[in-house]
Amino acid sequence: MTFVTPSDDVILQEGTFGFSFIASGAISGAMLVKANGPMYVVKCTAETDNAIGVAANTAAKGDALTVYGPGNIIRSYTASTATAGDDLFVAPTAGFCNAATYGGTYPCVGIALESKGAAGTIRVLLK
Repeated sequence: MTFVTPSDDVILQEGTFGFSFIASGAISGAMLVKANGPMYVVKCTAETDNAIGVAANTAAKGDALTVYGPGNIIRSYTASTATAGDDLFVAPTAGFCNAATYGGTYPCVGIALESKGAAGTIRVLLK
């Protein structure tokens, strides 16, 4: 699995703006992140995680990190197939997955804006 490299653009269309946080651990650009203390975030590692957005850049522990939240169109990694319009959920890889992977029982964090026949980079509208 390859997330977006620091030289690539994560944000495709800005709907709102990015928020500044501090990384609680190493985070790659385009990973889904969750809150981990006052203004701290860490990468998502389970489908039950409550993602607050997507990392806009790569950060080491203690580094500043911009996080894009709902309303933004971003490019990230999907660990499953997806069809345009599908609800997307947190995958344990800190990327997205389709409803069939986890039964759609957890919070939807985005909507696929394109179809993917296998795992890979995908455009997502963050919810």
